[in-house]
Amino acid sequence: MWISKELLARHFEYSLWASLKVLEAAEKLPFDAIEQDRGNSFGGILATLTHIFLADRVWFKRFSGDPYFAFTQPGDSFDLAKLKTEWPIVMNEFTAWIRAQEDSKFQEKLFWRNIKGEDKEELMYKILLHIVNHGTYHRGQVITMIKQAGGEVVSTDLVYFPGM
Repeated sequence: MWISKELLARHFEYSLWASLKVLEAAEKLPFDAIEQDRGNSFGGILATLTHIFLADRVWFKRFSGDPYFAFTQPGDSFDLAKLKTEWPIVMNEFTAWIRAQEDSKFQEKLFWRNIKGEDKEELMYKILLHIVNHGTYHRGQVITMIKQAGGEVVSTDLVYFPGM
């Protein structure tokens, strides 16, 4: 399947836009509500947002030439402020990397070692679409948890992203 680098880059811009909207909604909640384990995939609001960020970061490192980059790094500790600072750096660098490639690059396979220690290989365009989809899935969980905590529901639908 052929997919243009510009479409992939726009989806990464969308993913960052949506993540920052959700972060802003979470910032309006009391600290205890953000930290509370809500029995979701990764516990609560902060833990799930951190999971999305770590996934974006590990994939960026893999695409940047480090197939063995670990999902978590020594000293990793995140709060909403740190996520709000670091997420744009990772996603903007990832988007720039995408735009620097030829469209044909995304038909190549990427090798990496997953968090279980298994060596994997897949077409780049499929992984890139997976990264955006992964973020969308978990942001939906976070939005539900924000609503359950009494917070504001924000729309992160792709159709409302001003960059498309």
